[in-house]
Amino acid sequence: MTLPLRWHDDVPGDLAAVRAHFGVDAYEQARQLVASLPGAPLLGDWLDRHDATGDLSTCRKVVFGPDELDRDGVNLGPSLRLVYRLLPSNHDAQQVEILAIARRRDLEAYVLAAERLT
Repeated sequence: MTLPLRWHDDVPGDLAAVRAHFGVDAYEQARQLVASLPGAPLLGDWLDRHDATGDLSTCRKVVFGPDELDRDGVNLGPSLRLVYRLLPSNHDAQQVEILAIARRRDLEAYVLAAERLT
């Protein structure tokens, strides 16, 4: 199954920010994920409702990018998130919509996605 792909108007800026802050490798990873989603729309993990972001239960996330370390050097895992949803619904997917590509830190990707849903 290959679905049509669309993205929020600000996603190209998200990609530019990934390239500027994380480098060409992370940028290429993001581009490859974007290209793969129409053929693998169930790739991402489900999101939920979170007090800091609101309800993202209709959305999915894909984690990627270089690992992020905390101040103590503990590996927190991949530092970037691609947040998307299936339209018109998860049960009747006819299109993939990318909402945000941003940092995991401070819930940045999720906050952007929630803002872009409205």
